[in-house]
This record gives sequence, structure tokens and C-alpha cells, in this order.
Amino acid sequence: MSKEIYDTYGNKNVSSIYSEDYLETEYNALQMVDGWEDFYEQTKHITPHSFLFDVNRFCHKVFAQLDAFGKKERYVCWLDADTVQKAKPDDQALIKMLDGHMCAHLGRKGSYSETGFLLFDTQHEDFPYFYVKYKEMYTKKYIFLEDIWVDCRAFDVSIKGLSAKNLTPWGKGFEDVFSQSPISLYWEHKKGARKHEV
Repeated sequence: MSKEIYDTYGNKNVSSIYSEDYLETEYNALQMVDGWEDFYEQTKHITPHSFLFDVNRFCHKVFAQLDAFGKKERYVCWLDADTVQKAKPDDQALIKMLDGHMCAHLGRKGSYSETGFLLFDTQHEDFPYFYVKYKEMYTKKYIFLEDIWVDCRAFDVSIKGLSAKNLTPWGKGFEDVFSQSPISLYWEHKKGARKHEV
């Protein structure tokens, strides 16, 4: 996350999850993530008329996820910077949410998934197919073939036909599925103006 986002609200996410000792460790800057700089430089001239086309704003988290996948951990859990941990999740409870699938997500019919939370099993047989498609949405600019250019659409397109567990199959439109999902036991997504709450 950028320093501005960290200072504004991301620090609440990080401090709710990690100890101060962890915060002293190194992390990769986006500039070091393969493909990010090329995509950003080639598309920074785009002035979106809506957040749905703010491809630069929403490409950062995809490249951060791709970087996390490169750490070779079997299970990768993504949380947006505006989430705050309410209780420490039990690792086995999270793994159970996958239910043998390649990923778990918060789907919504008639719009796009809420990607403030994503959970992956990188050793699932479908994961390599997902990884390539997800990365190519940006490195080959396939995102521009979609009706909207947000990361949520890139994710939904990339899981199509693959093993994915929708934790909110009843979700539709732009409902707040996060707060009504099983993960709400552990995290709260402070979207919009709520991200500035202490």
C-alpha cells in the first residue's frame, strides 16, 4: 500500500493483525513487482470518468497479490487495506472455507465479486491456470476488453470455469456481502467513509 493510504487508514489494518516486530521486516515495493511498472507507465495517461474505469488505482492490488503468490506459501489470504481484524482467525477454519476449491471469494450476482477478501490454495491443480489468466489481464492488457476495468472484474474473469467457492452465493448487485459472510467473524471491511473511523 502507498504511504498515503498507510498513514490514512492502512495502519489500522496492519496494527490490528501484526506485532510491531513484524512491521520492521522488509516488503516489496510495487516497483519491484514484475509487470507493474510497465502497465502503470503505459496506462497512467488514462483519465477515468468513473471509478469503474480507474485501472491504475485498481491494478496495484492485483500486482501485490501476484507478488504474494511468488512467496511459495500454499495458502494466501488477501485483505484490502481498509479491513480491520476483530478476532484472530483459526487457520483451519479458513482452510475449511476453501472446501477443496482453488479459491474462496465473496460473489455477487449482477455485478462483480467483493474482492476485499480473497483466499487461495496455490497448490490446487487449477491455480496455475488462474495465475496466468489473472496476470495476463494486466500484462497483456486483457482488462481493456471488459466492460469495466476494476480488479474485481479481472478476478471474476480469471476464475471462470475454475474451482472457486463463493462464500456468499445469495449476494447480488452491490450488497455488502462482506459483513454478512463467514469472514465477518474475523474482519470488518471499512469501505468508503468508514475507513477513516478509529
